[in-house]
Parts: sequence; structure tokens; C-alpha cells
Amino acid sequence: MTGPSFRLLAAVAVASLVSCGHKHRPAPKPVAKPAAVVKPAAPARGRVAVIDMSTLFTLQQGGKVLVFDVRPSFVNAFGHLPGAINWPRYSFDEAYARHEPEIKAALAADKMVVLYCTDAACPDSRAVAERLADKGFTVSVLEGGYNAWKDAGMPVE
Repeated sequence: MTGPSFRLLAAVAVASLVSCGHKHRPAPKPVAKPAAVVKPAAPARGRVAVIDMSTLFTLQQGGKVLVFDVRPSFVNAFGHLPGAINWPRYSFDEAYARHEPEIKAALAADKMVVLYCTDAACPDSRAVAERLADKGFTVSVLEGGYNAWKDAGMPVE
């Protein structure tokens, strides 16, 4: 098959392929995406440092520190660092809302926040410090705790 009849057959074949069920359809309308749920950004994690007693004493004398005693209340009653606020580890959750403004105010005033417990083996100050760091605060833990402070002859109340 050559000549005009071949060209006619080829044209019919092309026309049937082009029109083969493909009707001209308008472009699909864009589907609206659901609004993204915006979660509040978690605060950046703070840090936990260790502070020695002579540095803490200097800051304390200059009014540049907020100190929390994280030992149980009955232990705190036997003696604590001057001006220390008792915030036992076991009451962290219930007392956090009360202490959060104090911490924010202290840090805004360029004060350090220091935590301590009984001694170097006591995990309470480190545990509370980690929880505060998770909430975005940078805090310090007193090296050696209350016993080292007292044994060094530092002032207690």
C-alpha cells in the first residue's frame, strides 16, 4: 500500500489515536490543603552546669543568685544556705508554676539559678536541674551540696 491511500490510512490512524477516548477536559482544580496544625515551639533546652562553693558564696554576697534547696522540707528545717528557697524534688510538678516566675525574674536580672541537695551522692539537685533545663532554663548545681558547704565553714541558717 503506497501513495494516497496509504496517506489516508495513516491520517485516519493518527486521528483515531488522538481522539481515542481523550476528550478535552479542563485542568483539574487545585484541592485546598487542610490548614497545618501549628504546635507551639518547645523552648530550647537549657544547660546544667556545676558551681563551686567559693563562686556561689561570691555571687550570694553580691545578690546575684537565686538558690533552691531541693532536699525534703524536714531536712531543710535543720539548716540551709542563707536565703535558699526550699523546693523538694518530690514537689517539683506541683510547685513549678509558683517558682517559674521567680526563675524568669532572676535570669532576667542576670542572676544565676543554683540548686543543691545534701551531698555529692545526692541525685536530687541534678534531677531537678535536668527538668528545669528541659523547660529551657540554664541552671547550676552546687558541687558537694549542703554538707560540703557546711563542712567548709560557710554560713548556714
